[in-house]
Parts: sequence; structure tokens; C-alpha cells
Amino acid sequence: MDLGKQYGLLKKYYAASGFKFPFEVFVLIFFFAALAVGFVLMLLNLTAIISVFAFLAVMSMIVTIPISIRNSRVAVIDDALPDALKHMALVLKAGGTVENALQEAASGGYGPLSADLKDALKELKEGKTFEAVLVETADNSGSILFHRTAVIIVDAKRAGAGLAGVMAEIAEDARDVLRIKRERVSRTMMHVLFILTSSVLLSPFIFGFTLTIVNYISTGISGAMPDAQGFNLCALNSLFLLFLAIETVIGSLAIGIIREGKIAKFILYSPVMVLVALLVFEAGKWMSVLIVGGKGIVC
Repeated sequence: MDLGKQYGLLKKYYAASGFKFPFEVFVLIFFFAALAVGFVLMLLNLTAIISVFAFLAVMSMIVTIPISIRNSRVAVIDDALPDALKHMALVLKAGGTVENALQEAASGGYGPLSADLKDALKELKEGKTFEAVLVETADNSGSILFHRTAVIIVDAKRAGAGLAGVMAEIAEDARDVLRIKRERVSRTMMHVLFILTSSVLLSPFIFGFTLTIVNYISTGISGAMPDAQGFNLCALNSLFLLFLAIETVIGSLAIGIIREGKIAKFILYSPVMVLVALLVFEAGKWMSVLIVGGKGIVC
């Protein structure tokens, strides 16, 4: 993996996020925020494992936030693409030129897509060919659908097909693709919510609640029987923390498979999910102490 290239891509995504301060300042903000969160959790007498995961989770936002903003922008471009293509096709059918079609779509209120088309129009006026401008704009947008659409339009134009008709047909195909994606999201929503709830909320809370009750029973047995030795549950507590972390990461992989068909699609969000799961685990232990009493587990 070329780290320099990945760093360049991350800075490119950050530049498109709209933040006004440099990327290095953005990294420093989250670095000090991660230190502060880890320190606060240590003051709350939580285990060092949770403080470490908290630090990693906050630091992961340096990558997660720019990529999430970029993915949101790509989603908006994909949604606007069929209407923009239809708009350009109507302009061409009415006798307009390619430049007129781009001008109309750029001023048509299609959000980020209109902004990209404005940049494409400037390059077209500078002397670049329509094919080169369209493919370059699609590549820079980050949208796979836009890129595939641009390649099909360029190939069809080189083959001598009518540009207006090709754009109109591709607009309908793109609309069908987006409809299929929306149907997949809606049909998998319950599955994703089940995995998310069970791995991040329900299981950690049950583990934490149960562990404190076991500790309460062990303490009671030790008090009633002087010769009996209580259980040291610190090792079991650490084992639960490790198990919950692994379980949550597996849950994020499962969500990626169900939602997008890609195993690593949501892996960027797993550090934050792990942190939430561990905090819910501690909340379960705290809630159990409030109900049954005792001092809880001190490690």
C-alpha cells in the first residue's frame, strides 16, 4: 500500500468536505480530543482497555469524517445524475450544442453535480474535447455510476450514435440502477438494525449486567462462608471486553455484506462501534450495581 498516495487521497476528500482550516489542524484537533476523551474515561475509573479504544475511535474519525462526507456527496451526485442527463438530452434534441447542454445542466440546481459540470464547462471553453472533459469530471466526482455513464456516452459518440438519444437512454438506466439500490437498502434495513442493536447495545448491556450480578453473588458467598474465596472476575471482565470488541467488528463486516455486498464497506465505523459497545457494557454494570447493590468489580 502506497501510504503517500492514500494520504493524498485523504487530503483530497478533506478538501471537498468544506472545512476552512488545513488538514493538519484537523488532525491535531482530533488528536487532542482523543487524548482528552481517554483521560476522562480513566478519571471515571474505567479500564485502560476502554481508554485505548476511545483514543483509537476518536482518531479514526480523521479518516471516517472526510470519507463519509465524500460518500454523501457521491450519493447526491448519483441521485441527480438521471435528471441532469435527461436535461442535457432535451437541450440537444432542441438543437442546442454540447456547450449549451452543459451550461443548462450546470445551472439546473443539481447540487454538487452542477458544480462539477460548471468546472467541466470551463475546461470545455479552454479547448478540451467533450469526451476528455466528461470522463475527467466523472473520475474527479468519485461516483462509479457517473464514471460508467461517461464511458458509455463517449463510446457511443465515437461509434456515431446520436448523443441526445444515448443520454436519454442512459438516464433511464441510471434511474433503474438507483431504484434497485434504494430497494436493497429498504429491504435490508431490519437486518442491519438487528445486527447493530444486538452487537452494539443489547449484548454488551447483558454481559455487563450479568457480570456484576455474578460478582455480587460471589461476594455474598465469601461473606457467608469465611473459608470460601471469592472469584477474581477481572480476567473475565477483560475477556468480555475483548469478545465484545471482536463481535462488534464482525457485526460491522456483516452490515457491509448485507447493505452493500462489500465486506469492508463499514469497517471504518467499527472503532466507534466498538467504543459504544464497551461503554454500554460499563453502563450495564453500573445499572446492575444500582439494582442489586454492592461495590461492583474493581480491577
